Amino acid sequence: MGLRKVYVTVTAKFSREGGIRPLSLVWEDGRTFSVDRVKAVERAPARVGALLPVRYTCVILGKERWLYLEPEKERWFVEAAT
Repeated sequence: MGLRKVYVTVTAKFSREGGIRPLSLVWEDGRTFSVDRVKAVERAPARVGALLPVRYTCVILGKERWLYLEPEKERWFVEAAT
């Protein structure tokens, strides 16, 4: 089983200090998921093709998930099983 990149719509809060905190994401089928908590933010490689995105380690529905931001494209994505 491989992984694919799934672009998602994200609602985020931007602080005056320049920080970005994702609040929710909309999955490709239209379901909306709240981000309960952001545990870490770091530049880290994705397992699918991307130029060193910003990886947000988030808690969604009680589980730790990675949400990525491609700053150069200003797009968010998650990795999903194919």
